[in-house]
Amino acid sequence: MPYDITMCPGKDCPIKNDCYRFTAEIVWRQDFFGATPYDFKANSCKHFWNNHPSKEEQVRKLAYQIWQREGCPNGRSWEHWMQAEKEFKEQTKNL
Repeated sequence: MPYDITMCPGKDCPIKNDCYRFTAEIVWRQDFFGATPYDFKANSCKHFWNNHPSKEEQVRKLAYQIWQREGCPNGRSWEHWMQAEKEFKEQTKNL
């Protein structure tokens, strides 16, 4: 958990459980917003930080794991990406 992000108290915020600024572990001393920054009129928060990785982030991580598993070869990034997409689809098809 980086120390340089401002955490959110989350009070009355409808999206707090999906926001990293609320759900991240607090380590040592941490800065907090004085009040929940959620804008109820606009129904949004300009400080929202999604704590659910996107599909692309998950595939990227999986491709990296495949690359490591195969001994870190050069010049095969496209193959690793395609294999990661295939594995990701297999893992998430029943969700």
